[in-house]
Amino acid sequence: MASDKILDSNFNWGDTVRIKSNAPKRYKPGSLGSICGIRIIDSVEVAKHFDQLLNSKLYLIEFGDGHALEIPQSFLTTI
Repeated sequence: MASDKILDSNFNWGDTVRIKSNAPKRYKPGSLGSICGIRIIDSVEVAKHFDQLLNSKLYLIEFGDGHALEIPQSFLTTI
């Protein structure tokens, strides 16, 4: 997930976030996790896969059990 782009991000690496209750089940709604990566959706294929717009942000969230998922910003909130 490394990039040479500078990201203006709502969340920062290491922040603890909660997955919103309206998130699809695959994103573990209600769970807490930590930001461990950030990227911009820069292709139509990725946008379709995540059902998001181009240039939206994806966050790699690591959960307490060590499992990690990429989750669109729209499904994250601060605690």
